[in-house]
Amino acid sequence: MEKLQLKTILFDMDGVAIDSEKLHLRAMGLTLEQHGIEYSQTFLNDYVGRSDESFFRYVYENMDNSHPLEELLEEKNAFFEGLLNEMEYVKGFTDFIQKVKTMKLQTALVTSSSLFTVRKVDTLLNLTSFFDLIITEEDTQKHKPNPEPYLLALENLGADHRSTLIIEDSINGIVAGKAAGCRVAGLTTSFDAHTLQDAGADYIIDDFSELRIGFFRTVL
Repeated sequence: MEKLQLKTILFDMDGVAIDSEKLHLRAMGLTLEQHGIEYSQTFLNDYVGRSDESFFRYVYENMDNSHPLEELLEEKNAFFEGLLNEMEYVKGFTDFIQKVKTMKLQTALVTSSSLFTVRKVDTLLNLTSFFDLIITEEDTQKHKPNPEPYLLALENLGADHRSTLIIEDSINGIVAGKAAGCRVAGLTTSFDAHTLQDAGADYIIDDFSELRIGFFRTVL
């Protein structure tokens, strides 16, 4: 595979920048359990990389419509907030992002999480300071696996998809990134290498230390 002329890197948040996917899934499960709604772990895993709204809309429309969507979202946010003390960066992320900034590459955080969640994370980790642009759930009508969030990031940065790398940990995120026309690196924090490869990832990494920017030709 020829080297990617790299000018821009777009990062997912949960499972890429912060080790939080398990916390989101736990908060979603606790919300369902609170109302006696039965679910499987596989059902939760299917929504890794997708928005909370899409998850609870499915619950409301197909499993239990006795509680308004807005109420379920508020309850999930409350459970998630109670788990925030367990939040930490994904191993190797901070070293990697510092190198990226030193090289003056454009960066964006493109997440299916809500602005509420991003702000809560920011109070603990000051995450958004690393990025030139933040895209959250509220910024687009369609969400991953639809490419709209990544297309919006490319547009706002004035970036070319041919010189952009996306780093994702989920099937939905990889599908969105590829549909936006970008190369995608799949990080095995949430799914195994085979699953990420089947989703279409161009590169598979277990740790940020394996993603050496020197592999790519940079365009500064």
